[in-house]
Amino acid sequence: MANPKGERLMQEALDDQLSPEALQELYARLDDDPVEADEFSRLRTVDRLLRAAPHERAPERLAVRIMARLAQELQNPKLDRLSSLAFAIGLTIVALVLVPLLVTFGYLLVTALGSASFFNSVLQAISAAVAASAAFLGLLVESAQSLFSSAPILPVGLLALIPVGLLWLRRLSRQNPPDDKDK
Repeated sequence: MANPKGERLMQEALDDQLSPEALQELYARLDDDPVEADEFSRLRTVDRLLRAAPHERAPERLAVRIMARLAQELQNPKLDRLSSLAFAIGLTIVALVLVPLLVTFGYLLVTALGSASFFNSVLQAISAAVAASAAFLGLLVESAQSLFSSAPILPVGLLALIPVGLLWLRRLSRQNPPDDKDK
């Protein structure tokens, strides 16, 4: 790929904005560097194709309709409710995971301060748990890599599940509309 100055010169040459001296400089650069010359050739081909392509004129009110639709969607209370639901679920998951961990850590800290042997055994247990977790994650990654290499379409399938899950959440939120009494 060309350096920034070479890229700028190529783009300006395609736009017919180069002075004769700058055009000579570009041609000298292209003579010296076959990679840049090949890149410029490809850019010139794409530029010619785009200039020769038929141009369709969009309806005049298209932009206004698109912006109005975006504004309407952004003001949609269902969207606010869905994002609030996602935030609440995420916050609940974090609380469910962190509160027991913090309580356990506090208990272990208070207990460990009173006994050096207990503190040593706690540190060994924590390091063993971290090592086991790292080994499990490594095994999980290796299994996923071997699975994905044997079935390359699988990651695409997993990515396809994301919109399905979002649609499921949307349907779930439509089944349980919020009470207007709370407002």
